[in-house]
Amino acid sequence: MGMKPLGQMLIEAGFITEEQLEIALKEQKRTGEKLGEILLRMGFVTREDILKVLSRQWGVPYIDLKKAFVDPNVIKLVPEETAREHKLIPIEAREGTLVVAMANPNDIYAIDLIESITGYKVEPRLSDEESIFKAIEVYYGVAKSPDQVIEESVKLALTEETAEGTPPIAQLVDMIVIKAAIERATDIHIEPDERVVRVRYRIDGILRSYYTLPRKIYGAVATRVKIIAGLDISEQRVPQDGAFTIPFGLKEIAIRVSTYPTIYGESIVMRLLNKASLLSLDQLGFSKDHLKVLRRIINKPYGMVVVTGPTGSGKTTTLYSILSVLNALEKNIMTVEDPSEYRIPLIKQSQVNEKAGFTFAKALRAILRHDPDVILIGEMRDRETAEMGFRAAMTGHLVFSTVHANTAAAAIPRLIDMGIEPFIVASSLLAVIAQRLVRRICPRCKEEYKPDGETLQLLGLREDEGPFFRGKGCEYCKNSGYKGRIGIYEILEITPEIAKMIAEKASAYDIERAAGLKKMKEDGIEKAKAGITTLDEILRVVG
Repeated sequence: MGMKPLGQMLIEAGFITEEQLEIALKEQKRTGEKLGEILLRMGFVTREDILKVLSRQWGVPYIDLKKAFVDPNVIKLVPEETAREHKLIPIEAREGTLVVAMANPNDIYAIDLIESITGYKVEPRLSDEESIFKAIEVYYGVAKSPDQVIEESVKLALTEETAEGTPPIAQLVDMIVIKAAIERATDIHIEPDERVVRVRYRIDGILRSYYTLPRKIYGAVATRVKIIAGLDISEQRVPQDGAFTIPFGLKEIAIRVSTYPTIYGESIVMRLLNKASLLSLDQLGFSKDHLKVLRRIINKPYGMVVVTGPTGSGKTTTLYSILSVLNALEKNIMTVEDPSEYRIPLIKQSQVNEKAGFTFAKALRAILRHDPDVILIGEMRDRETAEMGFRAAMTGHLVFSTVHANTAAAAIPRLIDMGIEPFIVASSLLAVIAQRLVRRICPRCKEEYKPDGETLQLLGLREDEGPFFRGKGCEYCKNSGYKGRIGIYEILEITPEIAKMIAEKASAYDIERAAGLKKMKEDGIEKAKAGITTLDEILRVVG
């Protein structure tokens, strides 16, 4: 089947009208220009509109390089001249696959060439020439590594007056953040001690030491962070919270800052807020059975869906991946969060501001007057917010939120303890999703091995089960044996039987037994058998 004309595809996608196409075609006869360029010049479409319809026609996903994370570690896999000649740039490597942004994803010669150079199987993504060449300038044009810049900045800061605004200090703080983004850290810890200052990154859920800074420059570093985060530099006795953004490649990194006074000075934690493209539900690690349940739940017209897990377990990512599946063109989707970590088109997002009196409860009252179909509540922290959330679920709205509980079943007594009547929970709750994040085995150093008897016994496994895998450690994974994370899940769907038990105040244990759900540990073991994670990770995360 031949490819449809571009104009026809744009009409079918709703980007232009037939009249606009007719005007553009007349102009094309006059000038001989490409139709796409004429439509762009006339302002009828954006370049992104054209790329999106080409993406559908070719069956190749579109990638916005202004939002995507480009892994600087994979840039060196492809020579710059090759990237320029074929108008492409490598984005990330995973599981033996290299994701490559290409202006022409149908260029078989270029794909074969990259596969022969790198040894990876290429997974093409469609992007535009301008963004690709800008990305090449940014990522291939970096003369010095962040480590070199940090080392030089520290030396300069020690020889100069260590004021917070001096170039060495400003550059040092910037590079600490950029290095964290390159390493895909979620948090940066700057920790003063008696003699030195430690800089640690939380990567794949584990804190790792990266730099030791001289104590002499700590004051200037702390002040610099506080200034750009909008904090009071004269106040060092009480905790403070702030935020800032920093340019990184073609996008910006958003940072949330928290300070805490210690006996050696203020400890600083910077959380990197991930505004990258959302993952699909299957990319998050949901099994086929879980996906069936999820899709059944989110197609319900009203009710409450709760996601539970500790801080940093990926709850927000799961919720936003669910929201991105819903049809925002036909629904009014509204959120209240603290903070807002993702941006999704057509969704009305808001952020609480306690200082201004804009709390979760106050935001919810306003949202309910705004004709919503779907509501996301970042967290049900108190009785008032929880009551309003359940009231919304009972009055024709689909509501998503989070609570802190160890398992899916344990979330139910937690909600009742917050003051929600059991019969309300029973009649409104659609499902509870419990989750944790486990580290993925590094694809470059993965090897099969036989776990010891104690590990197998702790997880209730037989000695003949397997095979199982681990990472032996390599340069790519910093000798950790792991690269990236994936979710493990359990989903408690509220059937009539479970609803009856909730109304009768049954225990979490009894509810769990009656539901017969696949627990997080079992989901994790399945992923270990599939070579995605290790048994040690399952023990570490869910015991």
